[in-house]
Amino acid sequence: MSASAAAKTQTQPTPKNTARKPRKSIKLDRVNPSDFIHHNMIYSCEQCSHYDELSETCTIGYQASVHKKDLQLQRFHSTSHMAFCRFLEID
Repeated sequence: MSASAAAKTQTQPTPKNTARKPRKSIKLDRVNPSDFIHHNMIYSCEQCSHYDELSETCTIGYQASVHKKDLQLQRFHSTSHMAFCRFLEID
């Protein structure tokens, strides 16, 4: 085995303090079923003033497909979690 082939087969250890790539996943919040039933919660794009019903998009540019009412209710009923839009807090 040549020296270059041997070098390729050896893996370099990775430092523990290396920067990780940021995850681009949606943050899901736990929702108390009692709160969901008793409070008028704003939880879907269809309830937001920044949602354009004709094009079914968010006018601010957020991904509307993950906050649509049908998907939110399905997610809530199966996991008790919802993906609240962070912009709804100041809407």
